[in-house]
Amino acid sequence: MPRSPFFDNLDPEVAKAVEAAIDVLRKLTATVKDIEVPATGNIADVWNPEIYAYHTPWITKTPELYQDATRTLIQRAGDGKSAVYAQARHQVDVVRRDIKKVFANVDLLVTPTQRGTAPLIVPQQPAINAGRGGATGAAGAGGIVNTGAFDIYGLPTISIPCGFSASGLPIGLQISGAHFAETTVIALAYAYEQTTQWHKARPTLTA
Repeated sequence: MPRSPFFDNLDPEVAKAVEAAIDVLRKLTATVKDIEVPATGNIADVWNPEIYAYHTPWITKTPELYQDATRTLIQRAGDGKSAVYAQARHQVDVVRRDIKKVFANVDLLVTPTQRGTAPLIVPQQPAINAGRGGATGAAGAGGIVNTGAFDIYGLPTISIPCGFSASGLPIGLQISGAHFAETTVIALAYAYEQTTQWHKARPTLTA
């Protein structure tokens, strides 16, 4: 469990659900321990230029076809500087090399999928260049900080249900493995699902 930064400032309901899930994992695995992982840097420095490059053919010709928040994010992403992107992309290679060392002592990393409960479907202004760990705002409380980091690491990662908030919003547990260790990731996710019933639970929906 890489406590820092992935367990920082958790919503209390998320923290409770994730700790309960970890108690289940203690019974399914040989050992559970805290571990440190290399910092990812500012994830947005990598994905902003790549987002803009991918969407350039459409965002420049038919920007009106994008939702407001998405259009704003992509257009702002075009303001990035090439030197910043080059350095950030180099850092990705360094981080992916360093993360391999972590798996000399553990098989899997376990974190909350997000630090907050699922966001409501309401218009929000996206936050770009939100510092270490990536963007927040567009993905609600906790944003995509925890998930985005594993894009940088390049690790196979799965999110599985591990509970609900008091208001019925889903909470996820994230399991990540070494490069090309998808089978190990899936094996633990499956074992957790067989031991719990969260993947079968459904919130009550109202019109």
